[in-house]
Amino acid sequence: MSISDEHGRLVAEMPAVQRLSISERLLLARRRRLEQVIRYEQRLHRHADTSATCSTRRHQSVHFTTAVSLQDTVRRHDIDEGHVIPYLS
Repeated sequence: MSISDEHGRLVAEMPAVQRLSISERLLLARRRRLEQVIRYEQRLHRHADTSATCSTRRHQSVHFTTAVSLQDTVRRHDIDEGHVIPYLS
């Protein structure tokens, strides 16, 4: 459920909540907080599962050919870096 969906649901529910007694509002708030914590823990668990598979990808480097590096240097007008890049053979 997206934040905007949840917000719309809460706004629509406000008249009914305003008619509740204080003790009923507290019970409702506790139940919602428990649901929120459960959703958060589920999201953390899913993130931990996906980050374990993605962690190997983060450590891989991207290497460009000399031609691509030279094109990027020319695009940025970086004369000093252009002297460092070996000439194309």
